[in-house]
Amino acid sequence: MTPTEHDPDGAQARVFRDLLDDEIEALTARIESTRGRAGHDPNREPGAGLRGQLAEAHRLVAGLIARYPELRDTRRSSGR
Repeated sequence: MTPTEHDPDGAQARVFRDLLDDEIEALTARIESTRGRAGHDPNREPGAGLRGQLAEAHRLVAGLIARYPELRDTRRSSGR
């Protein structure tokens, strides 16, 4: 076994990465569902707040990968 398999910080980072991946997936779906809706405010693009949240989630993933490079290619294999 490698030392990272017993690293609680790395394990916690992997869990957080999985949660962020779920959040990114959910936000992306919500943004896509707002496109094309009639009756939105022409001065404010639909989903703008959601895109801000999506950018923040991606920023957090990037921060995790910077701190834990071993997370770069680790994603759950749940058929995504």
